[in-house]
Amino acid sequence: MARILGLDEVDSPLKAALASTLRVYDEAVVLPQAHRSSESGAFKNVSVKLSGAEGELGVDVFSPNWFAGVSALIVPPEVAEPLLKNPEKRAKALRDLVAAISSEMESSDVQVGPELDGDEQDRDKAPWVAGFDSPSCCVGLFSAQQSRAPDTGLDGMHRAHTVYFLLAKAGGGVAAQTFHSRVTAALSKGASLDECLKHGASPGPQGLRRVSLAAQRNRARILEIAAKAIGFFGIDTIGDNAAPPSHPYRLAIPMLNVHTNVLREVENSPTSMWHYAAGCVDASCSQGVITSSNPAEGFVTFTDSNGGYKLNVRNSAYNCLPFSSERIANNRDVVMKAAEKHKQQIASADGGTAHPDLPWLRERFGWKTRTTAGGLNLEPPALWGTHTSESYVGAWGRELGIAECRVVRLQPEIVAIAGVEAAKLRAASRHVGVGTR
Repeated sequence: MARILGLDEVDSPLKAALASTLRVYDEAVVLPQAHRSSESGAFKNVSVKLSGAEGELGVDVFSPNWFAGVSALIVPPEVAEPLLKNPEKRAKALRDLVAAISSEMESSDVQVGPELDGDEQDRDKAPWVAGFDSPSCCVGLFSAQQSRAPDTGLDGMHRAHTVYFLLAKAGGGVAAQTFHSRVTAALSKGASLDECLKHGASPGPQGLRRVSLAAQRNRARILEIAAKAIGFFGIDTIGDNAAPPSHPYRLAIPMLNVHTNVLREVENSPTSMWHYAAGCVDASCSQGVITSSNPAEGFVTFTDSNGGYKLNVRNSAYNCLPFSSERIANNRDVVMKAAEKHKQQIASADGGTAHPDLPWLRERFGWKTRTTAGGLNLEPPALWGTHTSESYVGAWGRELGIAECRVVRLQPEIVAIAGVEAAKLRAASRHVGVGTR
């Protein structure tokens, strides 16, 4: 049986699921807020070490959302504040942002992210679309109150400063999906991780290199597109070295860039070992630290005592931190609950709203949907309460190595979020009594 450790008592169903998936040579450290997603079945907030030489690894340990994460950069107040102070400019910026970002939730014809296979220089063989590849994606302007001194070295003069971030959360799209299908097929045949990723071509070392960069390349392009949509034209960009020669894409240069579902070989290990950050932030290969709460609360990042975002996190969980708060309902159940609220609202005709917080949400969030004119424009399930609030920072900061860090909470201001998946939207529309494309 695999060795399963936890900072707190490990939930029995989660422990049983890990024990049935891992092998005797493997080890898992269960982080705060760890769970198995009722939506995807993937493990969340579990840091795992896997033997590279042994076969018969359960494929359920891996999430199909390989190397997903969050990238963010600072937006100057002179860009952000005019948008937030003027309701008309704010509404226009939100409309432009939603229109600019492609989403697989909008149409089955949209596929985002680069292909997994590249040429001999690891460059893309064909152009690709940047955008949302899952219902959990978002991009937009966030505000935060950061405690820092007015200048470096002025101890005792810390006060709250308003800071604005342009933040994107997305995965690797086509590359991640292809990589997952190939590594799952190879492992199902009894291959070891070394045989899958260090030798051969299924998916092979090139596949691992390509998928490890796909999500952050997608997010960097999303940030560049979003910046133009909200009128931030002074964004720093760099050429995409992996872009096809016919399409020289530009990538935003993020200040914060965190990765989850990371699979990397453990260096200086006496035997071949791989580390997998299942639904958690791998701080060893991330630039800064960001974790997510529910969408209405936003994200949480951390700074050092001087307000710097470059942190050197070290802890006994292989330097990993929780990323997602615990899921309390799956998307299907929440969508049908929302559809019932809309049906009741339409029947009552009393001028009320189906969502209890709709005015606040409509001011800050926008999304693309497949509804016809006059059809059901259902709020994404994440805005109906699929996840709890972040709760680990205060209770587990010392054990996770962030006790001396300052907490910065990013609140949504102008955010494009992925819409409802097509199948779930069709079911909701039938329940309410309207049609969809």
